[in-house]
Amino acid sequence: MSNKDISVIVPVFNCGAYLALLLDSLYQQSGVSLEIIAVNDGSTDNSLAILENAAHLDPRLVIISQPNQGLSAARNAGISRASARWVAFADGDDWLAPNALLTWLRQAEQQQLDLLVGNGFSFTTDPYFPPESPLLHKQLWGQTLSGQQWIIRSVEHNEWPHYAWLQLIRRELINTHQLVFIPKMLHEDILWTTHLALVTRRIGFCETPFYGYRTNPQSITHSPSTQALLARANSYLHIIKVLVSLARTQELPLRAALLRHANQESGHFLGLMRKRLPPSPERTALAIEFRELGLPSALYRGASNIHEFWRALRCSVILARLAQQNHNP
Repeated sequence: MSNKDISVIVPVFNCGAYLALLLDSLYQQSGVSLEIIAVNDGSTDNSLAILENAAHLDPRLVIISQPNQGLSAARNAGISRASARWVAFADGDDWLAPNALLTWLRQAEQQQLDLLVGNGFSFTTDPYFPPESPLLHKQLWGQTLSGQQWIIRSVEHNEWPHYAWLQLIRRELINTHQLVFIPKMLHEDILWTTHLALVTRRIGFCETPFYGYRTNPQSITHSPSTQALLARANSYLHIIKVLVSLARTQELPLRAALLRHANQESGHFLGLMRKRLPPSPERTALAIEFRELGLPSALYRGASNIHEFWRALRCSVILARLAQQNHNP
């Protein structure tokens, strides 16, 4: 059994300009035994060279290099290599405050947690001067919940934090339930966090915003290209489908929370379909699939207020219209 406390998994793709900041922040984590697993996911810049130089200076850094397969595959490769008692994630262009991991670890062990959810902040260039407002405001700081209770409460309070990099997870839990990120999918943290919560008995919450998340206008989630928009729409449709499927096997009130969550995510899907994607056979196919899966009725069942009912109605009507569009030459 490993004597390491935490395996920090760092997917790396063309973030050479920011890697040194992230690695330095990890090296400066005191009081905790780390293994840093950097997964170079087919970078075409100098990211791999930076990692190799850094590994010569600090043996805690382990490098996995693979052809480009996406964020999910990179994280999964890191999970397979991890050997410490706990697993954390950090993106290659982000930053952790000093003592972040030690604070998380102490709380997780004192409260006998399976999962600790931390807090963070967004920044553009300098994490040393973070904004006053953290990412999360409505979690039960210092308290514990079961994973199912967390889903219900988070959906109810409209703060369901799907951020893998705010999670400290007992590795045994990941292995026992064979948890993985879905490959070739965007917004993959949503289903990862949902599946994780469903099998977690004790979750705790640390309020201090230790994690700095860099906002990157060049990321695929900000790309205006039709290909990127289609990938996002496909991912949101899959997320809605899985949430509805998971709800079928659950008792109330968890079933209602998962359906309500699907309703909330449908707003992102509708926005892409209605406002962002140009008319195309691919868009029509997505609208047809949405209807053939019976998702409109599930969204109505997930509505708990007039705003959510209106969202379900708009999805049903607008996507029905888009499904009828013909783009044959």
